[in-house]
Amino acid sequence: MAKRKKNDNRILLFRTLAVLMFLLTAGLVVVFVVSERNGHITATETFLVYGTLIAGVAFLGLCFLLAGTPQAKRPKAAAFGMSVLFVVYLVVVIGLLYGGARNYTQAWQPEKRYNIKPFSTIKLYVDAYKTHSLRLRQTISNLIGNIVLFIPMAWFVPFLFPPMRKWYRFFPVMLLVICLVEVSQFITGRGSMDIDDVIENFAGLLPAFVILWNPLMVKLWKKTGLIAKK
Repeated sequence: MAKRKKNDNRILLFRTLAVLMFLLTAGLVVVFVVSERNGHITATETFLVYGTLIAGVAFLGLCFLLAGTPQAKRPKAAAFGMSVLFVVYLVVVIGLLYGGARNYTQAWQPEKRYNIKPFSTIKLYVDAYKTHSLRLRQTISNLIGNIVLFIPMAWFVPFLFPPMRKWYRFFPVMLLVICLVEVSQFITGRGSMDIDDVIENFAGLLPAFVILWNPLMVKLWKKTGLIAKK
């Protein structure tokens, strides 16, 4: 009896901590959105710091939630927690891609806001670093940043939408999403439409999906209770 009561108290503690972490996540997201809208967040590095902080708090909430959930009910708890993390990720990415002021200086010069020649923009960044026009941190931030930007999609989308765990569904859909993002940035003037961005984004998704959703890893997710065994 005492052992059962102790276990119930442990579960209650973890669930309480999970609720607190998710509430803190919501508060941080509100602060992030308000700060971005007021122009207080402009640099890519600042976006990433905010995003990492918010994601870290939400991840702690997920860990506490799973720790306070019996094995049989863990898939549903994991789905809820992952949904929270996914929303946080989308808020940060949307802010990163569409935040800031519209580029009116090039609004009537669309030829300066698109590139359809593969690897030309990547070469520009590399050449700029070689000629010391850009620092190494700026070069890495732009090149590596584009590669890792959509990697979380390789986890969240198949996890929350089981049919997307098949590569022949996931890759075409994500390629379409990435292309639509590029087109929307061009139309809204919030960025450029660049084939190199598509290449880099997809280059990050490809290995991430293969690593996360190969048959061995799927067995692991089922064994740990993150996804249902059906």
